[in-house]
Amino acid sequence: MTSLATRLAEMARTYPALAGDAKAIGLVDRHVQGLPLRPFFEPVSVTLVSKAKRDVLNGKRELQGIGSEELTSWTRHIALGTRCRMRVLEEPIVGHLHAGQTLPAMILLRSHLEAAALAAHCLAELTAAARQGSVETLKELIPKTLFGTALKKHRDKVSVGELLKSFEGDTIQICGAIGSLDRFYYQEHSEGKLCIAYSLLCEFAHPNHRGVMDFTAASEQPGGWEITYQLETSANPQLVAGGLETLLVSMRAGYSASELLRSWEFKEQDGQLVWQWPDADQRRRVLENLLQRGPEGAA
Repeated sequence: MTSLATRLAEMARTYPALAGDAKAIGLVDRHVQGLPLRPFFEPVSVTLVSKAKRDVLNGKRELQGIGSEELTSWTRHIALGTRCRMRVLEEPIVGHLHAGQTLPAMILLRSHLEAAALAAHCLAELTAAARQGSVETLKELIPKTLFGTALKKHRDKVSVGELLKSFEGDTIQICGAIGSLDRFYYQEHSEGKLCIAYSLLCEFAHPNHRGVMDFTAASEQPGGWEITYQLETSANPQLVAGGLETLLVSMRAGYSASELLRSWEFKEQDGQLVWQWPDADQRRRVLENLLQRGPEGAA
């Protein structure tokens, strides 16, 4: 299997103007390689399903008895799951971009951005809950992020209903999570850039015409054009540059958010939940090595 470093070196040789982004992606990749994948304990938990107007299958699901073990398990699942999903997508994304295969590159990049957004959204909600000193908002979020399934809308079908468990329910709204990613990465300068990028990626992932225009050639004819489809595409330098830049932002933001999630600690003292935020050294490492902002990184 070709490594991401090899793909990035190929990209920099073919597109010298993209060497800076390729180098930045390589630096993030090397730091991520050194992050631990420590095992963690997952406790037995109870999900309460409230009865909806029509039936219990469509009821709201809430995790009960959220304590330090539940929060630790959830943050590790999201942090490590995000990391695994993102890493396995990066080499093929760069490989497809370099080969001029825009369609598969953008489809994979959309999935990468969604994974990064999940981590950023969970981090934002966890931070807000800690500031309020309450787990109320997490009661619904945790089941959605761990047990949410798109199959839920087909639950009334016998073949699907037999596959699903009672605790499986709604997923999060991914557009809202993309907004969380934009705010996490751009902070006070957030203006929805990643929401626009995600909409463009959806043009490739969905069967929309814009996503296959690179497969067509047009010659003007009286009253219109003669259109020819071809199975191979040539590289579109503008899309290659945009795709690589978006991948870099997704890696910086996604790995930073997931690592901050992994750095949270929780304990119980005198029957009360104690929230332990990532310390200053942990935040500095994320800022410099993953977000690449600070004395050792480029913004």
